[in-house]
Amino acid sequence: MFYVLSFLFGASIGSFVLVIATRLNVAPILKSRSKCLSCGEALRVYDLIPFFSYIFLRGKCRYCSSPFGFTSLSIEIVYGVLYVALYHFFLLGEHSQIGIVFWLLYYSLLFIVMGVIALYDLKHTYLPVPYLLGYCVLTLGMLSIRYMQNGTGFTLLAPVVVALPFMLLWLVSRGKWLGFGDVILFLGVGAFFGIEQGFAVLLLSVWMGALVGVVEYFVYQKNLKSRALPFVPFIIISFIIVLFTDIDIFSIASLFA
Repeated sequence: MFYVLSFLFGASIGSFVLVIATRLNVAPILKSRSKCLSCGEALRVYDLIPFFSYIFLRGKCRYCSSPFGFTSLSIEIVYGVLYVALYHFFLLGEHSQIGIVFWLLYYSLLFIVMGVIALYDLKHTYLPVPYLLGYCVLTLGMLSIRYMQNGTGFTLLAPVVVALPFMLLWLVSRGKWLGFGDVILFLGVGAFFGIEQGFAVLLLSVWMGALVGVVEYFVYQKNLKSRALPFVPFIIISFIIVLFTDIDIFSIASLFA
């Protein structure tokens, strides 16, 4: 039962993240009602039930039958699965009610800001500064928790160490090869995970970016120079993978030993 509730709650968060990423810098996020982009009809509450509304309406507007596209459903499913994993791996073993509420709130805020950052970068190749700052605050909060529990000097150095490779790339290329936002994201990765797992995020994101880049080379070969490959989504995906698998750079290296 709690797994189902976790999925539905996560799907609701995913729907909210999509609304933020779509309306950010374009329309009010909370004040305006959702409308069909084809006919302009305001959508009712029963048209906006995460996951179920899409299934019952077969992915089409109730009023003009225009297709909504698969994006909204896919994001709701991803976030639903994300929250099922959050419940199973983190909240299920938490015996304190205060602890459950704290971590649910913390990870909800983190997943929201990361989702908005990833979707916005995917569409605009630009990182919204307020959400990037929120990401920094949340990851620094995790750094503080880790340092108070069992911290050393290496704990405080982790953000700089993990971000250093991308910092050097940014300096050498003078910002032509990647944006400084990527460097900031890796500072947060190091703050959240530490050095070993932080480098796992870095390695996985580079591998995924390279793989997608190769595929795009063959698919969009003629227009490749005009296409900018957003790297932030790969960082976020790698962040989530490491979070729930608990792998680090040594466990990845052992696979090739």
